[in-house]
Formats: sequence, structure tokens, C-alpha cells
Amino acid sequence: MPTADAYRTIGIIGGGTAGYLTALAIRRYQPELRVTLIESPEIPIIGVGEATTPFIVKFLHSYLGKDINDFFRRVAPTWKLGIRFEWGKPGGYYFNYAFHPGGLLEGVLYQSDVNLYSLGSVLMTRDAFPIVREGNQVTSLLDRVPFAYHLDNERFVRYLREEAVAGGVNRIEQTIREVRLTADGEAIAAVVTDDAEERSFDLFVDASGFRSALLGDALRSPFRSFAPSLFTDTAVVASVPHGGHIKPYTVAETMDAGWCWNIPIVEDDHRGYVFSSSFMSVEQAEAEMRRKNPGMGDVTRIVKFRSGRHEHFWKGNCVAIGNAYGFVEPLESTGIHMIIHEINQLILNFPRSKKDTAIKGVLNKKLNEHWDSIRWFLALHYRFNKRLSTEFWQACNNDADIEGALDRIDLFRERAPLTYRQSLFHKPEEIFSDFGYDILLLGQKVRSRFVEAAEPRRAWEERQAATREVASRALSQEEALAVLRRAPAEVLQRVVTGPETWATWP
Repeated sequence: MPTADAYRTIGIIGGGTAGYLTALAIRRYQPELRVTLIESPEIPIIGVGEATTPFIVKFLHSYLGKDINDFFRRVAPTWKLGIRFEWGKPGGYYFNYAFHPGGLLEGVLYQSDVNLYSLGSVLMTRDAFPIVREGNQVTSLLDRVPFAYHLDNERFVRYLREEAVAGGVNRIEQTIREVRLTADGEAIAAVVTDDAEERSFDLFVDASGFRSALLGDALRSPFRSFAPSLFTDTAVVASVPHGGHIKPYTVAETMDAGWCWNIPIVEDDHRGYVFSSSFMSVEQAEAEMRRKNPGMGDVTRIVKFRSGRHEHFWKGNCVAIGNAYGFVEPLESTGIHMIIHEINQLILNFPRSKKDTAIKGVLNKKLNEHWDSIRWFLALHYRFNKRLSTEFWQACNNDADIEGALDRIDLFRERAPLTYRQSLFHKPEEIFSDFGYDILLLGQKVRSRFVEAAEPRRAWEERQAATREVASRALSQEEALAVLRRAPAEVLQRVVTGPETWATWP
């Protein structure tokens, strides 16, 4: 039961994905709390395509209980089976990081191909999706092959806003003009909005994005830079026509001073060149992007960023969610993934009394460790990528700090893959796990000694033949989208309710 000094009011500063997902989660799991969200009309939504991880499917439809058919009608997402990395070796080489895991070693040993480990990866290679023809009918395998969403951010945030207001969130459209601290400077007393109203809450949630208006600017939580590991700091963003072909994956393409994402949405491909301003100017980056993307529109936008995290997730009476707490480039679609992880930790550990302060320190430590683990995981992409030998990539190969990943790398070099070991030395995670390390290190041809195959050649070849046969009957994503628009609601609903679905929370 709530104590006399329990938290009763929550003020979320900032809308966008971080603010509205937080509001929806609190209303669902802490319905006794009064939630107010203050959103500035002066700050536009970052209208780029947003790539996600399978966490978003579980979070929206299992954790928050949002109807998947209604979501598809209103947001029009496309599906993402994983990331295609044009990375590692020169030429046309690539490797798939599919969300559908499998045994990695046999494909490497028997066919020298790292992309044969699962149906999801084989479908990515064929630009196909797990809806397959069965004679004159089609069968959905969406509940058995994990996927994420590609989202148009403007449509997605509009959907979240409408759901939050319908769910009882008090939305105020005002700009914060002042943040007032308590006498000791360790907590927030109130925020003052454009209408000169002073607004106080028991707990403030900083969802103000890169500005970190509460946690960073007001409470002065120190910022820990990841720049020694991750050299990029700027992105040029534009749209490119895709001619109606919607890839079922995100592309990460190696560029002269960084990399370029390709996020396909219904209308077009959203592309973004993430580069280091120490090695290339904005004009040079845009010129390279145009050379490699015929048909790119005239309108480009520049996004400046810094990779790193603040020292605190929770300081005083302020919690920071999303970019207000930490940010890394979207090389592994970490943005919404970490927002969800932070929200879940807040909900799971929400204190019953304001006197319960120990949990703040524990959450700061654990979430800082999680952000740091992402730093080391992303650094692997740079340290071992030999696709190009430009000045930028030579610097990455020689100098990118991978200190926190060395134990896993050393284990991999001795006996790989890590996922074939009988002893697991690291806590399993959804994305940045030993399987992720195996994909990155095998895909980039990092030398190692292999363990014994887990499956004999004949059994593996028979399973591969069955996988190829299923993949040969799979529809393209544009065909699958057309089918699902006509299909009964139960087809998509099985993603959430199927007896063996992968999409349950947690």
C-alpha cells in the first residue's frame, strides 16, 4: 500500500518517443499516479525513419497491451528482420545480423558462409519476409521469426500522443523557460512554463532529448564521453526513392568517414550518413552521400550529437529517459531499445516511499554498466572493419578504444563461437549478447580457433535444404504488406497470442 510520503505526481518534461512511452508505461503499471506531460510546441519531432529491435514489438503489444492491428493501421510500420552490414571486407561482401538466432559455426565450416544460421538470415539474403505461399494460400511465420519495426517517427509519435491522452495523461503544450532547484541544489523544486505557471511534481522525468534540460543543465550530472571509442559526431539525413521495393532489414553501409543507414519505410528509404567531423566536412559528406544515392532529394538535414552518458540515471527527484541520459549513434538501433530498458527498470523498481533512496544508486550503477556495454559492443564495429582503408578507418582500426570488450574478444580468439561454449561468462541479453559478439567477430573475419561443430554435415545440409525451400516460397515485404491489409485480424494477432510466439514480455 502507498505510504504517507509516496510519490503521487509525475511530471514528464518533453514529448517524443521517450516521453510518451514513459507516460504510457506509468499509466498502465502505476495507475494511482497522476501523470502530466509538458511538451514544447517550439521543438519539432525529428522526422527521420526510426529503426528498432524486437524489444519494441514486445513492449508495445505485450507490455503495454496495444492492439497490433490498430497499430499497423495508424502507424504503417515496415518490418525489420535484422541489419545487413556492408562491412568487414572489401568489395560486395556483407553479413547479416538477424534477430532470428541459430548455430553460426556450421555454415562457416561447411560452406564458408556466416549467413546460413537461421531462416531469418536466409530470408534477409533473399530480400524476403516470413509470409510464405502454400499453394493458393499464404501462411504467416511472424510468430516464429523475430522481427522489429521500421517507423516513420512523425506517425509513431502522433500515435503515442493520442494513446497517452486517451489513457489519462494530462498533456500541457508549453515551453519550459526556467528550472528552479531546491535550496541545496540537489533536486528540482519546480519548472516555470511560458504562461508563467510554476509547476511542481513529486518526480520529474527528463525526456528533453539531447538538451538534458533537467538532469544535465539544471542538476549538473557529469557527462561521460564515449569519444575515445566512437569517433562520429554528425549525421546528414535525407530521403531516397526505393521504387516500391521495401527491404526487410536495415542496411549499415561503410562510408569514407563513417557509415550510412538505410531505413525503408512505406514511402521511401530514409538514409543518414553518420560521420566524424574531424575527418570530413558536412559538404564532403553530403557529396559522398549523393554519389552513392542517385535520386536523393534536395532537402537534407544535419544532426549534431555526442556519444556518451550522464553519470546519473536518477538524481534527486529527477529520472532521465532516452537521449537526456545517454546516446550512441544508431548503429545497432539502440535508441528506442534503451528507452524501453530504462522505462522497464523504473517501473520494476519504483519506490513506495520518497525515503527509499538506495534504489537510486543501484539503478544508476546497473544502467550505467548497460550503457557502457553498448559502448564496447559498438566499438567492435570500428576496430575490426577492414572494408575501406581511408584515414578515418585507419584511425578506427588503430585507436578505437575497446578495453571493455577485450575479455570477450580474447575468449573468442581462443575458442569460437562464444555461444558454443558450455560456460557462459556474461549475462544473456536480447541484442548485445555473446551471439551479437559472435556475429560481429565472425562477420568481420576476426581470426580465432573454432570449437567442434555441434551438428554433423549431413544433418546440417538436410536442415539447410529445408530452410531454403521455405525461403523460396516467401513473399517480398511489399507483397506481404498487401496480403496483410486483406487478411483477417487473427493473422497479426497471433504474433502476440500464438502459443509459441517469441513476442511475449519479457
